[in-house]
Amino acid sequence: MTSLLASILLLAPTPAEVVPAEPFSAPGEPAPSAPAADAPTDDVVIAKTDQEEDGDYGPFFEADAPSDTTFPSQGRKGKAPALSVGNGAFCFVDGTNCKVSLLADATVAAGLRAPASNKGPDMPYAHYGFRGGLVMRPLMFKRKPWHAWGVGVVGSWSMGTGAVTVESTSEDLAKSESDSTPAVRIAMVHQLWLSQRPHAAHIDFSIGGVRSPVLTSGVPLIGTHAEVAFGWGGWASVYASGDFLDQDTRIGFGVRAHGVAAGPLIALAILGAALGGAL
Repeated sequence: MTSLLASILLLAPTPAEVVPAEPFSAPGEPAPSAPAADAPTDDVVIAKTDQEEDGDYGPFFEADAPSDTTFPSQGRKGKAPALSVGNGAFCFVDGTNCKVSLLADATVAAGLRAPASNKGPDMPYAHYGFRGGLVMRPLMFKRKPWHAWGVGVVGSWSMGTGAVTVESTSEDLAKSESDSTPAVRIAMVHQLWLSQRPHAAHIDFSIGGVRSPVLTSGVPLIGTHAEVAFGWGGWASVYASGDFLDQDTRIGFGVRAHGVAAGPLIALAILGAALGGAL
């Protein structure tokens, strides 16, 4: 039986080998060609230009380091100052980023009046007044976005307390008084801003002239006026000032505020003083 099965297996036909089918083409059409093998591609090396090589700096490919005379960044201007036009080109309240500013404020001060030694004793002195003018930043009209220095011209009027003089004569002491002391001042002011904040602090130096009656004579003379002030933006400041006239020196320490905020308060104070008979 075993020999019979072996003979049958030997006589059975072997399976035909699988032949890949050739692509079929219709009559009259060229036979499609077999896909070509992918040709090996060489790696393409792209050379860097001199400009790209100059941009690579350091191990982390950073930008070129700034030179000793170049600032890495310029100061950026914040939002427009309050009560201004032209993004700070003109401001009705002085500010850090203003190119031209209007000064309009009210002031009160108290101090000492020192006449000449033969005109009587030193007396307390006080005054109220108003000031106006213009200040500008000349260097901000150039390419600089901000600069700390400003310069301008201011004028002021004040009404102060009266004077008392006591002079000795051969027979008695001669005493005279005046009710009030008006004064007009014109000065040049120099500003130095301490930072770029919207309402930054600044120091002001003023030097100019004053015209005011001397003591009780009623005769107006011209003298020297000087002042140093420390302010916060254009809203308020404290100051020390002096008027130096012939035989009449006045030293005062006061506060001033912008007219928008201080005008109504000063008006009420003056009205109360007038109604009470102090003026």
